[in-house]
Amino acid sequence: MTSEGQAGPVRRAAFFRLEGVMHPAAAWQGAAYLASNAASMRKRLFGLGRAAFSGALRGVSLAGAGLAGAESTRLACEVLEGFSRDRLEVLGEDYARDVLLAEVREEAVRLVEGARRDGYLTVLLAESIAPVADAFARLLAKDGPAFDVVLANRLELDAKHHATGALLEPVVGPEIDPRRLRELAEEQQIDLARSRAYGHARADLVLLGLVGQPCAIEPDRELARVARDLDWPIVRTAKPFEASPVTSLDTLDHDEGASL
Repeated sequence: MTSEGQAGPVRRAAFFRLEGVMHPAAAWQGAAYLASNAASMRKRLFGLGRAAFSGALRGVSLAGAGLAGAESTRLACEVLEGFSRDRLEVLGEDYARDVLLAEVREEAVRLVEGARRDGYLTVLLAESIAPVADAFARLLAKDGPAFDVVLANRLELDAKHHATGALLEPVVGPEIDPRRLRELAEEQQIDLARSRAYGHARADLVLLGLVGQPCAIEPDRELARVARDLDWPIVRTAKPFEASPVTSLDTLDHDEGASL
């Protein structure tokens, strides 16, 4: 992190999780979507089965069975073995446009807009692969707010630019590695104590605990309990086709020095 006397300003950042915050779908669902577009029926069925299993593994992991959440992320991406880089980019954009943007949380979009308006560096943290996360950020920026930084998982490619099914390290899992976040903060000259973060699930507690202004978006039971105990803002979005959210974003005070 930039210290006094070093060149460059110290920035404030706003961190948004793609999965859960910007959109309710989990990363394995995106992998299943891509796998369903495999060339052969056998690969489609195999891919869908593996993706579904990774979703089940995720549920066990987050229930506290001691399984590493990042392993379920790796498992979900194994179904993409053999996909060409070009094919992944096309399917990633299709998924981002037809699924993610079609059901994006409008309250989260307004929070991104507000962060940019307030001069925050906006960061998208995605457990999904880069072709999905990058396409989502690019398409969102066409008609709305943009993300300055996108941190997502990258697939290993062979010499012919086909996915091996492995992810390059470091892997973005359900929990954000605090070391990686601190490294990003140092690279981007971010002051985490003056920054915002938005999470959805218990796994986001690591991320939320590293910033000065945490906020829970449509939280699961465990995150909601912690947010209430620590007096963090909670945003509960509207159900589909409802006129307004249960908790208005206008009630959230993110001004400098606001009590959280």
